[in-house]
Amino acid sequence: MTLKRIMLMLILIAAGIVIVALPDSGRRIFSISRAHGPSLQDAMGLVLVFIGYTWFLIQAWKQRGKILQYKNRLSFKLIAPLMIVGITLIIVSVINDYGYWWVCGAVILTVLQSIIFFIALVE
Repeated sequence: MTLKRIMLMLILIAAGIVIVALPDSGRRIFSISRAHGPSLQDAMGLVLVFIGYTWFLIQAWKQRGKILQYKNRLSFKLIAPLMIVGITLIIVSVINDYGYWWVCGAVILTVLQSIIFFIALVE
């Protein structure tokens, strides 16, 4: 995997995150909870994030042999439970408007996936 491709994936994801983070005054497309729901602007940002992230996933899947070298380590075995914790924190905090607890889940997922992508994509 070339550095140019990795940078392009990261740029797509970062641009999408910036678009989602920008303030918007548009109406929600749908509501997740009282305080959460994507606007059209958010949806456009999410499309960029999903394109970049899906590209990352495809490339990591192609290199899954590198990742599976670590399958017998305790740290590898903790990945799935920690991902479940991260996803649960995000879903529960957004649906129930629990403030910024979703950030903890996002940090857990970001760290885990960054390690996995680094192992798979860096030569």
